[in-house]
Amino acid sequence: MLLLVSAAAAAQTLDRVLAVVSGQVILASDVRAFLELGLFTIDTSDQPARESAALGLLIERRLALDEVERYGPPPPPLERVERDLAVVRARFADDAEFARQLAVVGLNLDDLRQILQDDARLEAYLGDRFGLSAGLAGPRPAPVGDWLIGLARRAEIARFDQ
Repeated sequence: MLLLVSAAAAAQTLDRVLAVVSGQVILASDVRAFLELGLFTIDTSDQPARESAALGLLIERRLALDEVERYGPPPPPLERVERDLAVVRARFADDAEFARQLAVVGLNLDDLRQILQDDARLEAYLGDRFGLSAGLAGPRPAPVGDWLIGLARRAEIARFDQ
């Protein structure tokens, strides 16, 4: 028996590029991971708006991390990363649900630890540079916003979600 499958039926989108920031690719799965794991909180129930806002934050995060890398601050203490990991894990009913969600978004514990380590380094850099405790998500002081605008002006950013 011969089975014919149309090209459209056989093609399945596994992931897609949403942006390229200074040569670094940001995928739809990255946006999903940050939202599903609660790494970004976006206050809207409109899914396309949530994803667009999260992509904007991931673009800013990439720009900021590139700047942090230029200065090479030391990694945060392991205890800090493990504490942040415990906060993420606590968002789920149990370890099995947490592990399932990690698998759904295509991350393992080491990947998540790296994200949390980068976030801690970024937070420390912002504290040193601006003398404030500020992250990229949520309300941010004007100097941080202005800094990010300056980084975006100097970078090559291609966004493909619009």
